[in-house]
Amino acid sequence: MTGRLNKLLPPFALLRLAAIPLLALVTLLVSGDGAVVHAAGGFNPVNTSTYCKEGTGTIDPQQLTVGCQPDISEGSHPDIVSSFNIGLGPDNQAGTPDDTFDYNFGGVLAFSPTVPDDTAIPIGAVLGELGSQPTLGLVSTACNNSQLRVPFTFLKGSTDINDKVYPQPFGQSNDLGPMSGDNNGDGIPEVKPAPAVTHYPSFLNAIFDPDWVDFGPDKIAGNDDDNNGPAPPIKPVFRAVGTRSIAEAGHLWVILQLVIFDKGTKLPNFPQFDPGYGYPSVVVLQTASASGSATPPAPSAVTDFCTPLKTVNVSYGVTHDNPDTPANEGGIPIRTLPAAGTQIVSIAYGSSQRDADGDGFENSLDTCPYTPDTVWNPHLQDTGAATGDSDQFSGTSYPDGIPDTCDPTPNEATAGPPANQPTDHDGDGFLNRGDNCPTVANPDQADNDPGPTGEPVGDGIGDACDTNPGSPDGAEIKCIKTNVAVVGGDPNVKFSDCLSDLPPLGAGGVPDTSAVGAGGAESGAAAAAGGAGTAAGRGAAGAGGAAAGGAGGPASGVGSLSPVGGSVPAWAAIAAALGAAGVLGSAGTLASRLIKRRRDT
Repeated sequence: MTGRLNKLLPPFALLRLAAIPLLALVTLLVSGDGAVVHAAGGFNPVNTSTYCKEGTGTIDPQQLTVGCQPDISEGSHPDIVSSFNIGLGPDNQAGTPDDTFDYNFGGVLAFSPTVPDDTAIPIGAVLGELGSQPTLGLVSTACNNSQLRVPFTFLKGSTDINDKVYPQPFGQSNDLGPMSGDNNGDGIPEVKPAPAVTHYPSFLNAIFDPDWVDFGPDKIAGNDDDNNGPAPPIKPVFRAVGTRSIAEAGHLWVILQLVIFDKGTKLPNFPQFDPGYGYPSVVVLQTASASGSATPPAPSAVTDFCTPLKTVNVSYGVTHDNPDTPANEGGIPIRTLPAAGTQIVSIAYGSSQRDADGDGFENSLDTCPYTPDTVWNPHLQDTGAATGDSDQFSGTSYPDGIPDTCDPTPNEATAGPPANQPTDHDGDGFLNRGDNCPTVANPDQADNDPGPTGEPVGDGIGDACDTNPGSPDGAEIKCIKTNVAVVGGDPNVKFSDCLSDLPPLGAGGVPDTSAVGAGGAESGAAAAAGGAGTAAGRGAAGAGGAAAGGAGGPASGVGSLSPVGGSVPAWAAIAAALGAAGVLGSAGTLASRLIKRRRDT
């Protein structure tokens, strides 16, 4: 199976920072941990997932711990708690001396054999929760800040594509606030559940329209003035929604969704997948996804998103009641385990981001992507010549985030007009560490290297400075895992070691799920476990981007065809947590080096 990984559209890059109090954000995040690196350039995701007795699965979104009474009994409706970590080192704790600077995700792919019955679960029902601890870099400084936590609660959302709710026009700050139920911008929703839950966000009809072009003159995606062709938007079979206000970012509202489609659906920017692999799900973070984006990106103060990354997730076995609705939505099974002895198998495809010069720093973090750096390290605090970034500004040491190895002005942190300041060398509005061409002005951040099928996938290096625009620069590291649990057996999911190829369907490979219907046994809590891919690097918060790559693999963004909870949802936890992490980035994310818009606007 080959395919393309459409670059993750930085969901947070989309977020307007005009309303964000940068000082408050910096005050919150600037204290880096200064972890010591024992390894670099690896790609070693670590997964855990456990089936729990119904009602016992819990997470602490601040401490990032899970609670569970293990149980995988026949006929039960178990909760499932999961974690996904990368770069944490042997002690599995972020910010400690054994942390490793592994490459971040380039893409994630998974499928589910079943999906919850859209008609059986009421809109607004509670499906699950997630929490994460990302590692961020601010205003071209080191990517070593890991102080922020953002929790999400996932609700069942409407799939009626004709009953739409609209965002504010692109360019307005906090444009998703009213869709989140906050009409006065104070971070407290007056409308519960949020309109993004009870109605269908219009921008989804833009993202999942095969021939959509752009949002038209009014800058609102998904309404009548859009430029698009005759093909209608694709209707999902299930949708989960999480909304969250980030007080430290000026009450910025973030919307995280998992949108699930029927088996064999050909989605925009995705290859055609065999129906036997199951139901594909696409993460949408803000207005961006692996299937494209409804709005272009914008610069912000978070300039890097990197490892370590720590996440936790719980997918409920039955719905929980939403106190914000008059009805009681609790107690409806989301998953029901089949007969004892049944093997529950899913596959998850992961691939690292690319590293053109092989110095251990992925293109999305490396502002000298073609010059190996042996001194400068994007994860460590810059202190001048000793760390390979010796610029000065107004006579004072002022590292600008561009290593001396490729800095055209290594002794002065500015290129003069139109920049005239130390953090944006080329004056294009993207801070150096958040710019995929920091020394060549490219406000569109275009990155269109063609993938194996000829579609643009990008490599994290902008077209304006890419010396090899004909193909993605740098190899990717694949990690394809099979995830197995047996009903009545060990409640802890067994994850294989990383494989280099996708398993085949049918005898000797992955069970063909073509004949399994929606809502069947072991039906997954899609939304509860679902989340988003995030673009690691350049502060880009990925919106589930980078369509799964198959043999061709992902290029530079983080993407997801997240599995639903029922198919051993550890990888849904990954996607979810990554999405949360991306959300953190959105607290002020610079347009990603990984950015790829499905269509220019």
